Amino acid sequence: MTRQTYALTPEKDVVVRDGRFFSLSNEPWLRVEADFGASRFVEIVFRASLLDDPVRPILRFVTPTQVIDRILPGPVAGAGVWIGALPRGACEILLSPTDRPGPFGFAIESVRPVGLVETLARVRRRKPGKLWSFFVPTLFGFRAEAENALDWANNSEPLEDFERWFARRKRPFERDGLDAPRSEIGRLPRFAILVSDSEAAPDRLARTLASIERQSFARPASVTRSEAELRPLLAETDFVARLRPGDELADHALACLAETIARAPQTKLIYADELLRAAHGIRPTFKPDWSPSLAATRPYLGHCAFYAVSTLASAEIDEAMRSAPFTLERSEIAHLRRWLLTRDEDEDGEARAAPPSPTPMGPAPSVSIILLTRDRPDILGPCLESILRLSTHPSFELLIVDNGSRKAETFAILEKAKTDPRVRVLARPEPFNFARLNNDAVRASTGEVVLFLNNDTVVVSPDWLETLSRRAMAPQTGAVGALLLFPDGRIQHAGVTVGLGQDAGHFGALVTPEAPSWLGRAGLAHETSAVTAACMAVERRKFDSVGGFDEINLPIEFNDTDLCLRLAERGWASLYVPQARLLHYESASRGSAMFRPMSVYAKERDYFRDRWRGVIRDDPYYHPALSLYARQPALW
Repeated sequence: MTRQTYALTPEKDVVVRDGRFFSLSNEPWLRVEADFGASRFVEIVFRASLLDDPVRPILRFVTPTQVIDRILPGPVAGAGVWIGALPRGACEILLSPTDRPGPFGFAIESVRPVGLVETLARVRRRKPGKLWSFFVPTLFGFRAEAENALDWANNSEPLEDFERWFARRKRPFERDGLDAPRSEIGRLPRFAILVSDSEAAPDRLARTLASIERQSFARPASVTRSEAELRPLLAETDFVARLRPGDELADHALACLAETIARAPQTKLIYADELLRAAHGIRPTFKPDWSPSLAATRPYLGHCAFYAVSTLASAEIDEAMRSAPFTLERSEIAHLRRWLLTRDEDEDGEARAAPPSPTPMGPAPSVSIILLTRDRPDILGPCLESILRLSTHPSFELLIVDNGSRKAETFAILEKAKTDPRVRVLARPEPFNFARLNNDAVRASTGEVVLFLNNDTVVVSPDWLETLSRRAMAPQTGAVGALLLFPDGRIQHAGVTVGLGQDAGHFGALVTPEAPSWLGRAGLAHETSAVTAACMAVERRKFDSVGGFDEINLPIEFNDTDLCLRLAERGWASLYVPQARLLHYESASRGSAMFRPMSVYAKERDYFRDRWRGVIRDDPYYHPALSLYARQPALW
């Protein structure tokens, strides 16, 4: 194994100040001054400062004909390990270690060549089914597809192996090295910690107090045992936390908090991830960035949450802490994506799911359902029948866009549908462009909410239109998606995670809705970076304000995710609502193949990856410690 420090030099939007890297943009680039060798695969171990947000780095290979980006794991524990393929003919290797301006620390620790035999043996041990997915593309010369199959096999670890995984990636806080403080001592925030429980065992209290005393932060925190003791301190305190006896802060917890405050002085609430002492060892929490809809039904902030004094001044401390997040702007809430506190699993800080929040009431807005079709009467008939027979919404129209059907059975279904006054058929016999066909139909529609629907779906919930359209009208909401199920009852869609597979995908799929899921999200409304246009509701004025689907750059693939992300840029977050439920036969109308080359829609994929690289590397509703190559929670 090669053991050395690999030189990293500024390439773009990076300067060196006082011996430290300083980013000048949201995507700085370093040049990797190293030869990774001739091996087809490589293992790279890297370190990042514990004071930095552990965003996933981007490793870029420049060849004479193309630029290839690889997303690396987020160094949440301080270090990261990546195993992947090296592109042929790479003449430059670049790396983007962070996604924000300011100082940062990063180093490549080791590079180890990995042979094909070792790689395939690893796949055989972990996911033997992926060997077929590697050999078939290889046989026909599809190198990128074969390597993608290996990515899905190699770049995830089961949650049950967390302690082993953590041990390899955890590193000590290096106050005089990579983790040197960046803030001036005179500007350091003042922390107060309330630790109250009159019945706590002395050893548990001692454990908590010792963790506070061990802090590497230059300014000691004030510690109180009651709210009455805390109140007089508030005038001289910036942030307050309430810990329970037995809670242990990581030694660098307050230093990380101070760095976050220095970077974002508007912050009024900071919460971090936690390690839980469970019956079978330590297990981690993975919290998303602020998701108010999820937090309303499943509080997930836990114990490691620090509140600005201004949010607590007018109420009893515990009540103020419960209500404060819902009164703040999203920009005032910071999520520190590191495990900065260890506590017992069964304490009251472990979030429990509440009943689902009710759908906003009041008159449901008018809805225009837009449904594209081309033949396939076997799926079109059940779809239309379920919409027209089951839907309870009092004011909707159904626009069927016929994109060149030829079968007599299809025409018979369309003629029958047109006898319903709610139905119109738009004949559009032109080359298939999903984005343009939908945009054209929106212009011909009248509803306050437009709802895009695949013709391979079947309505299950009679009030699906009311549920989705009311949510879509909320001022803060962009696109709204439903729970879509395969015919066998497994989840097909419960929200889209941007970055999954290095593009976007359906995290949480392929299990039943009742199966355990990350934070129980499959059964709860929650913000998500995108939802699928197989069933997507959007308020018309918001859809129009962002220009609809991108029919130029994304005519077929990724246009729904792109729309959601452009809505999010305007402050309208996408929302998944499981109370609306449909069956989905996924892409049945366009056909499916056992193997689809990545060259199909390559232009759209390249555009999407370039346009949304920042979200692909760091979806705010996912977690940098979770794998981008797993449909269920797995480590990376």
